Amino acid sequence: RRRAPFRFLLAADAIVAVYSALEAAAAAWEAARGATPLPEAVQLWFDFGHDQGFGYLALAGAAAAARDVAGCGRGREGWTSGGGGAGAAACVRADVAVGLGFAGFAFLALAALVTGFRLACFLATGSRFPPTQPASY
Repeated sequence: RRRAPFRFLLAADAIVAVYSALEAAAAAWEAARGATPLPEAVQLWFDFGHDQGFGYLALAGAAAAARDVAGCGRGREGWTSGGGGAGAAACVRADVAVGLGFAGFAFLALAALVTGFRLACFLATGSRFPPTQPASY
């Protein structure tokens, strides 16, 4: 909690968590009402842009903390050198925090791929869903 990279990771992940909760609420609202909160084209660009931006925010936070964790247990300031005790537990917690940060980035990268596909479909066909093939009997 006292190390700047982990405060950055916590802030980045908190922002991403709030954004994800708002996106889930918007998706539920869209499913219930059958319409997007914003005009469709604006909504698609909004979703795609925010998925990209917040994905890179999560990656930056995890990368900053990972650089700090790389020296864990090697006698760097604030970390204990040697084995066992509270220093080893702090290193494990730091590794878990960084892993969760990278996992958050992976999920946002997947969301960016999905919203990118929806945006590409909208630009190509005028609808965010791929065109359906007529049934041939």
